[in-house]
Amino acid sequence: MLSVTQTLFQNKFKAIKISNGILDLVCPLDFGPRILFFGFSGGPNEFYLNQHDLDSFKADDNFRLYGGHRVWTAPENLKTTYLPDNHAIEWEQKGQSVIIRTSVAAESVIAKEIEINLHPTAARVALSYRITNRGDWALTYAPWALSVMEAGGTAILPLPPRGPHPLNLLPTGSLVFWPYTDFSDPRWQSGYQYVRIQHQENPRQPFKIGLSAEHAWLAYANNSNLFYKESPVIAGANYPDRGTQSQVYSDGNFTELETLGPLELVQPGGSLTHKETWALLDNITVPKNDGDINSLILPKLKMLLD
Repeated sequence: MLSVTQTLFQNKFKAIKISNGILDLVCPLDFGPRILFFGFSGGPNEFYLNQHDLDSFKADDNFRLYGGHRVWTAPENLKTTYLPDNHAIEWEQKGQSVIIRTSVAAESVIAKEIEINLHPTAARVALSYRITNRGDWALTYAPWALSVMEAGGTAILPLPPRGPHPLNLLPTGSLVFWPYTDFSDPRWQSGYQYVRIQHQENPRQPFKIGLSAEHAWLAYANNSNLFYKESPVIAGANYPDRGTQSQVYSDGNFTELETLGPLELVQPGGSLTHKETWALLDNITVPKNDGDINSLILPKLKMLLD
């Protein structure tokens, strides 16, 4: 049964807690819209929190990361992506949905909204995002949903469909990398069907890859749990960052699982939408190869998502 209650997060921030008795989500009301906690009821937070930024919170115009889950605009741009979200948000409950959004009173060119639909009896969530251009001129951007995962886990990124030669002569996807991406980095391990990226506390430098494919899903195994997220891919749409629909970023503090929507010109007052589905599994062993993912993880995911 869904419950929505007002609470204090870290005994400091006004927040709402959304629970079905299996999963809990906590969204701050003093800033955002964000989701700061996601996990099994009574269990640990799957998300990383930047405690320094939380402790230094002020309703000002300085950008702070905070951690948790957020929605941004892509491609990454200092003028439009890194807009501060330090002011109180609005929220409402509509039936089984909870909507958190940028306040009408907030002076922001970009307004963001997250609609959260927690399944009543299962460990999964449907999220719908809306990003609105509040400015006086048209802007080109794409919705970008980032889940900042706690340190110590392993990210999983599925490669596009594979097949033998010479039956498959055309490419099925693209792997995109950033200037600081080092493929000799030991965190990166690629099999035939999946890429795995192990988080490391003291890496030489950050690591980031993106993928252009027909399907966009990512996962993160940590502390015997597995966080899964997927987003629909629109065939033929213009995606940012050389056409990527999913990305993984990892540095010494956390790993991010990111999905993106198409890049579009948005007129004043116009909006873009984006959707994700989340799921959480327990009693999961960190996979060491493609076979582990196929035999130990995918059957459990299929049961939960079906």
